[in-house]
Amino acid sequence: MKEKLLNIFAVTFLGIFCATLFTVATSKPASSQSQYFRVKSHLQFNKSFSGKTSVIDGDSLKVGDKEVRLFGLDAPEYNQNCFDEKNAEYACGQVSRNFLVELAQKKEVKCMYAEKDKYDRFLGKCFVGEISINEELVKNGMAVIYNFTESDEKMDGLEEAAKKQKLGIWRGAFQLPKEYRKSHPRK
Repeated sequence: MKEKLLNIFAVTFLGIFCATLFTVATSKPASSQSQYFRVKSHLQFNKSFSGKTSVIDGDSLKVGDKEVRLFGLDAPEYNQNCFDEKNAEYACGQVSRNFLVELAQKKEVKCMYAEKDKYDRFLGKCFVGEISINEELVKNGMAVIYNFTESDEKMDGLEEAAKKQKLGIWRGAFQLPKEYRKSHPRK
């Protein structure tokens, strides 16, 4: 009787173990940023302003006299370095900023916003004509989707495509900008 119970237990355990392995093996791969908990915000980007732009860094602009933090993304810090596909170090923070300069510097930009951040910057979705600056940065691998902010399928798809195509920072190894800031605090 004892041997029969052990056999039943062993078969049951083996069945559960195999089912678990099958579930893990056939599950859909996670998106590039799924390790972060994303909160769907209910922000209404229904206020706007526009003006000539100067670029501060890879994810911040000055539109007229208003400082804007581009909403939903995080670009490498200006002094941050990354590694390319050949493991050569390069100044990805400067590359990201230069990309934004080419896209928006001294151009008329319209920003839609809902609120300000703790540094009194407008959290904005900004456009040069019909081109979304936020989307262009993610699409070209110049920024990642920022965790704890709104994300949508379009932005997730743009990031995933940049990652697959190995564009921008996705062409090699990099530290997430938020992790870089933690390990290199401002003085």
